[in-house]
This record gives sequence, C-alpha cells and structure tokens, in this order.
Amino acid sequence: MSGVRRKNADSRGKFSTSTKRQKTIDLGWNNDDEHIDSDESEDDEFLEPSLDDEDVEEEETLDAKKVRLAREYLKKLENDDSDDTSSASSSDDSETEHDRIGVRLQRERLKREGTLEKVVADKVNKGIARFRQSLAPSIDNEAKAWIEAGRINLLRGHDLTPTCVALQSDGALAVSGSKDHSVLLWDVEQEKRSLTLCQSWKKSKGSDVSRAGGEVLSVACSDDGHFAAVGKRDATVSIFDIRAGKNNLVKTFTGHKGPVTCLAFRTQSLQMFSGSDDRCIRHYNLSELMYVETLYGHQFGVTGVDCHRKERPISVGRDRTARAWKLAEDTHLIFRGGAKVSAADCVRVMKDDWYLTGHDDGCLGLWMTDKKKAVKTIDQAHGSEGCVGRGICSVSSLRGSDFAMTGSYDGYLRLWKVMMGSTLDTRGFEEISKVPLAGYVNGIAVGPRARFCVVASGQEPKLGRWNRVAKAKNRFGIIQLRSEEDVAENGDEEEDSASDEADSASESDSSED
Repeated sequence: MSGVRRKNADSRGKFSTSTKRQKTIDLGWNNDDEHIDSDESEDDEFLEPSLDDEDVEEEETLDAKKVRLAREYLKKLENDDSDDTSSASSSDDSETEHDRIGVRLQRERLKREGTLEKVVADKVNKGIARFRQSLAPSIDNEAKAWIEAGRINLLRGHDLTPTCVALQSDGALAVSGSKDHSVLLWDVEQEKRSLTLCQSWKKSKGSDVSRAGGEVLSVACSDDGHFAAVGKRDATVSIFDIRAGKNNLVKTFTGHKGPVTCLAFRTQSLQMFSGSDDRCIRHYNLSELMYVETLYGHQFGVTGVDCHRKERPISVGRDRTARAWKLAEDTHLIFRGGAKVSAADCVRVMKDDWYLTGHDDGCLGLWMTDKKKAVKTIDQAHGSEGCVGRGICSVSSLRGSDFAMTGSYDGYLRLWKVMMGSTLDTRGFEEISKVPLAGYVNGIAVGPRARFCVVASGQEPKLGRWNRVAKAKNRFGIIQLRSEEDVAENGDEEEDSASDEADSASESDSSED
C-alpha cells in the first residue's frame, strides 16, 4: 500500500510541475527576470475598459456640452439686456434680470413656433403721421406729394389692368398678373422688373388663344421662395419655378371647369388651394407636384381662399357664406352673415382662428371660427356712391399681427388696427390711417414688419368691366409704410406684443408647479 501511495504522490508531483511550467512563457529574450505569466495576461484582458463605460463617458460629455451651451446663451442674453438697460437702477437686479431673460426666452419660443403676435398697427400709424406732418399744409394733390417724396413708386409693365399680386415671405420678390395675360416678377428692393413669367397677349393669325381666355386672375408664392402659382380664366393653374430663371414652367394643372379666381399657399408648407367659379376648391401638394382632392360645398362660385398654419383653409363665395374646411376630418364649418350681408369678394386669415372678409357692398367683417356670426362688422368701410357702398376689392394683413389693409376704388388704401382679444370689449377694428391711391386696388400684399406693401391697381375691377376709373393708371405699386428711421426706432417688433403672452405662460407654469 505504501508503494502505491508513493507512486500516486510522484504522479501528482509530475502533473503539478507540468502545469506550472505551462504557465511560464519564455519569449526568448535571454532575460530570466522578464517573463509574462499567462494568468496575468488573461487578467489584463478583463481589465480593458468596457463599452458601457465609454457610453457613460460620452453621455456625460454631451450633457456637459448642453449645459455649457445653455450657460453661454443665457450669458449672451444677459449681456444684450444689460446693454439695453445700462442706465437702469441696480436695486432689484436679481429679480428683474431673471424676469427679463424669461420673457426673452418665451418670446423666442413663440417666434419659433409662429404663434407670436406682433403689435405693428400703432407703429405704422405713427410713421405715416410723422410723414404727413412733414408735408406742406397747402398741398392739394396728396397722391402727387407721396410720389414725389418717394413713398409711392408706380412701375410700368402691364398693358391692361393688373388683377392680382403676391409677395415672397422675405419680401425680396413680388409676382403680379394682369388681364393682358402677362405675369411679371419684380425685384422689390431695386424697384424694377426682374423676369417675365408669361408674355402679354398679342393678336396673331392662326392663334386659338382669345384675349379673354388667358386673363390672369390670381397668383400666389410659396414661403420657401421656390414656386409661384398662376390661375387663369381658362381654368388652368400653372406652377413656375422662380429660381430656375427662363423656361421655368414646371406643371400645369387642369381640372377646374371655370375661371380660377383665387389661390393660396398654406404657411410654411407646399400645400396649395385653388378656388374657381365652378364652386369647387382643389387641393394640391407641390412637394410632389400632384393633385390631392376636391372640396365640395359652395353653392355658387368661390371668390376667395386663404390658409395659415393649421391645415384648415377658409374660403368665401357668391353664396354669401364663409367656410372653414377641416381636411383631416373631411368636413367643414359654415359661417353666414345674415340676410343683410352681401357676398364676399376676398378673405384674409389674421391668425389660425381669426379672419377678415371684404364684401361687395363695402362691408368689412371680422370673424372667429368659434362663432357662427361675425364678431364685428363695419358698413361702407370705403364710403359710398349714393346709397350703395363701394365694394372691397382686396384685403391683406401682416400674419400674426394686428395690422390689416383694404382696397377699393375710392382713391385710398385704408389701414386698420384689428383687435382680437379674449373678451368682447377687446375685439373689433378701427381705421388708423389711409394712403392715397387712384383706381381699383385689385391686390395687396404686406411686406415683412409692415415696412412696405405692394399693390396691383388699375382702371377696371378684377373680374369684369362694369366700371372704369379713367384717371387711374395700370401699375404695379410699391408703397413705403415705415421709413428706415421708424424701423430703427422700433427695432424689436415683438417686444411689446410678447409680454402679455409670456406673462400668461409663466403664470400657467407657476400654477402647474
């Protein structure tokens, strides 16, 4: 038994020495002190940094970067506010500074979302009043004085009456159409014609195009400055690529069975709507250059359509109704003005829930989508001829502001301050000023910050020839509403208007906390 035990012990000793020898690796460097143990190498492999640790470090780096950028932005706001209020007292700096920065951040958020309300009407009125004071009191022809002072610039280009006008969102380019079939692109800053999209009609032998068939009745521009849409009496809608220069006709849509009287793009979108005398509104998607659907509901021809941020266009027609189309729900709301209100010729969306309508009896109406009746109406807004009011041919406004303009043939553009408050006492509008302009004002478009507006004025109304103003001229006009001094004096357009919304938002946030 002792011999067997010795043999087992000897065998265990041999196996143990062999295992120890396997752990030691000789690298052949002739140095007995330097060697690497295999177990230690395995342990070193497990000591390498894991991917989870790298993710944690990366997340911490991103968070630190966000904090750093936020602090830099707040510091920039503090410096700007300190420069603006350098003369203010420093007694309550800790509280007022935080309030000021909070209002500034709230204003930036509202501006980014497109829901910021601008107080512009009073500033435009102040600028025009200052210009009138500079004129001599014995001036008989006020329109001539405006032209000589450079506040009104009437440009040649159309042979017959201009019927419509549209302006890009940045105010750089404008598009106008006329009864002579021509569509012109204007450089507003240089005050000159930039490009001819459609040539004027000329009688030629063998041509099938009649003079009345190709009249341009409506134009519209997309907010990205890419497309210009043209609606004609021949029931077609032509799409032009403004950036392409010449030969820029991209697509011609057919489908309407009557003259295309109105066009509108949805704000910050390539959705477009066209209204026609065939009682239909057609919906297009210009990002794909395709027709989407037809909206039915009007009992007579559609005369105006407009759309703001919501996917809810608003239209008016000869059936004396205004309709708000809910595209997602495939239904619409009907608004009636009553038995005494005539048909509307134009419509303009002020905000998503508020819009203005101009009627052919001279009535100007302010509407809210939550009410079936008009919030406020003014009869004979442009005066009357005998017992009949002059019809309102065009209406426009600065989106998201309290400023609006209307045009007729009484010799003046009328400027309005629109009040869209939360109570009945803070709703309505009032005339603040007027600009002399002879002839039928068939189209108006207001530029950024209400610094200027462009108009299409001529001798005849847009849709017919039942009246004529002989003294007027067929012109595309650029009217300066605010001088550079006025804009510099009131550089921050949204400062006064955003304070109420920012205060209400901060109150709601504090109540939730």
